[in-house]
Amino acid sequence: MTIINDPINQLYLDLIDSNWNNIIMVYEYFRDKKPIIEYEVRTKKIYSYHPQEYINALTLRTREHTRKKYEEAVKNNQFLLFIRDHKNKKLKSYIFDLPN
Repeated sequence: MTIINDPINQLYLDLIDSNWNNIIMVYEYFRDKKPIIEYEVRTKKIYSYHPQEYINALTLRTREHTRKKYEEAVKNNQFLLFIRDHKNKKLKSYIFDLPN
């Protein structure tokens, strides 16, 4: 669910939009591994992670939820993108369709 009046969420969506081509390029490079992608706000870097390693590094509270989201995304030809924002202490996930 997207919260329309949330300025932080809008900031993240704007960051995703402005970095979309690079996000997809990173995903495509590792596509056969079905990676989880992370955009780090402070460093403006895009990372590709092995899904199981990334999920296992999350808190116990979020692991199972993230695992289910990831599996559903893969099944639906989508990918999981996280925005890591240390300044605001946020780790937000988004699911996007894979380009053809």
